[in-house]
Amino acid sequence: MAKRILSISYDESLLATRQLILTRAGYDVKSALGFVQAQEVCRDGSFDLIILGHSIPRRDKSAVVSLIKSSCGSATVLSLVKPTESAIPEANYFTYDLDPDSLIKAVRNAIGEP
Repeated sequence: MAKRILSISYDESLLATRQLILTRAGYDVKSALGFVQAQEVCRDGSFDLIILGHSIPRRDKSAVVSLIKSSCGSATVLSLVKPTESAIPEANYFTYDLDPDSLIKAVRNAIGEP
């Protein structure tokens, strides 16, 4: 069974690109554009991993994690971080690398896949 991923972003084109990359890698991906949509998608089921896109401002990421933890349960959180930002402590994992291969590697690491 494919691992379920919820990808959250504030940028629709980045969200679509990330979904395509992860789907091609064999993951079951649901995408959410912003807080409200993320909360709605969480109600549809549980996820193995939540990805916070780098388009979400750092100041908002903590609130998103709080929302996710209350709506989606105990999913692992991977935060994609701009090189000029620091990681948020609420995320389980983070990566500065934003290219497709690095994204897949970070996802596999966060989910515990080889």
